[in-house]
Amino acid sequence: MFLSQGAPATELMRLLVAVNLTGVLTFVRTFHKEFIMDTRIQFRVDEETKRLAQIMAESQGRTLSDACRELTEELAEQQRKIITHDQWLTEEVNAAFSKLESGQSKFVSHEEANLDMEARKMKIRNKAKK
Repeated sequence: MFLSQGAPATELMRLLVAVNLTGVLTFVRTFHKEFIMDTRIQFRVDEETKRLAQIMAESQGRTLSDACRELTEELAEQQRKIITHDQWLTEEVNAAFSKLESGQSKFVSHEEANLDMEARKMKIRNKAKK
């Protein structure tokens, strides 16, 4: 059963699982009508692994389908965070180079930066001793 274009927006489809005779799990997911897409994830596991995973999922009040969908969503969210961080870092590096190229900042060598940092640390230590 799949959502049609005319299905009520509140109607959600659950993750459907089909297991064929060769032990292949097939996942098909359909979303709200705003996010209509069909995705199929297929992988093989041995029967014991599948059985134990089902027992664990059911002990948590979930189906194996729910657990697999949640893991997939968690992995996607982790990747979104990585992408967001990479974009931010790229923007920061580009902004720093733009400032350098426009003369709004100056390049400091590693040695100069270390000397400056040591001076700052010494100043903080001296304040703490007083």
